[in-house]
Amino acid sequence: MKYLPILLLLMGAQACNNAGTRQQDTASRPDSVLYSDIIRPVTDSISQFPDHPDLYYRRALLLFNTNPALAQADFEKAASLMPENTDYWAGAGEAALIVNDYKKAAANFQQALATAPGYTYLEYRLATALIENKQYAQADSIANVLAQTTDARDKAFYLKARMAEDKQDTTSAIRHLTSAIHAAGKQPEFEAVMELGDLLRSRKATAALNYYQQAWQLDTTNAYPLFEAAQFQEELGDLPAALGAYRKCIVADPGFEPAYLALGKIYSNKKDWKTAYTYYNLAAKSAPTDAWAYYYRATAQEQLGNKALAIEDYTKATSFKKDFSEAKEALRRLNP
Repeated sequence: MKYLPILLLLMGAQACNNAGTRQQDTASRPDSVLYSDIIRPVTDSISQFPDHPDLYYRRALLLFNTNPALAQADFEKAASLMPENTDYWAGAGEAALIVNDYKKAAANFQQALATAPGYTYLEYRLATALIENKQYAQADSIANVLAQTTDARDKAFYLKARMAEDKQDTTSAIRHLTSAIHAAGKQPEFEAVMELGDLLRSRKATAALNYYQQAWQLDTTNAYPLFEAAQFQEELGDLPAALGAYRKCIVADPGFEPAYLALGKIYSNKKDWKTAYTYYNLAAKSAPTDAWAYYYRATAQEQLGNKALAIEDYTKATSFKKDFSEAKEALRRLNP
């Protein structure tokens, strides 16, 4: 089974678009992508050999992360030329999920399963497409089947949690996610652990902190779980713990701008404008096109008596955010 390339591409796509189901931007003439430097050789080969499915498959793999709609068309073309190939249908299903064509995604995964009955990962992806398409009864039937397997039991509970969340049944979602993480053993899904943390946090349950920590341990280069933990600690009023967690964010990812902004705001609230400026400055350096970073740095400059530098930063803020009313008001105040 040559399904591994699709799995690798899927992981890359999910990292770029948070769960892998959001439409990505394409150029104003997306067909022009087919003649880019990387894609053109395969496009030229297709022109010469239009009935070779492997060529469409190869081009689909190249297009998948940046132009999933075009990739979907190529996967489906390859599948039409060789309907018995599982990978072609599976790739078409994954691409359809990315472009939010859930009905087509389900149909493509069903075709893939017809060539590989009992393939649990494909059953999981089919159920995912059905949930996105609000076909809960069919998805729940698949989840019940997966719950009886050894390799996909955790995914069954994750599917049930997704359905419970869609129905705003937080209690059931928490129960199913807890079961999913327990069933997965030492390697639960990062998204499942984070989601459980978020649901517990929504109920002000301090157990959420344990799941954010577990998520970070699954990927110690990812500062996001630490940031969410720090935010929750702020909500709970534990400022020292929040400060420590924000600083751990920076150690995990020195370019993680939200942590710098959060630290700056904490010190702004303490009227420690010199320290606040230090963090706002680091935020602006980490994200040099973020209007808010310049705005907050300007507020610190203003409080420190550096009017000219504050005006400069407020102006930068408006250049990156044209409708930035707060920055414009500050400029009117400093330039009467």
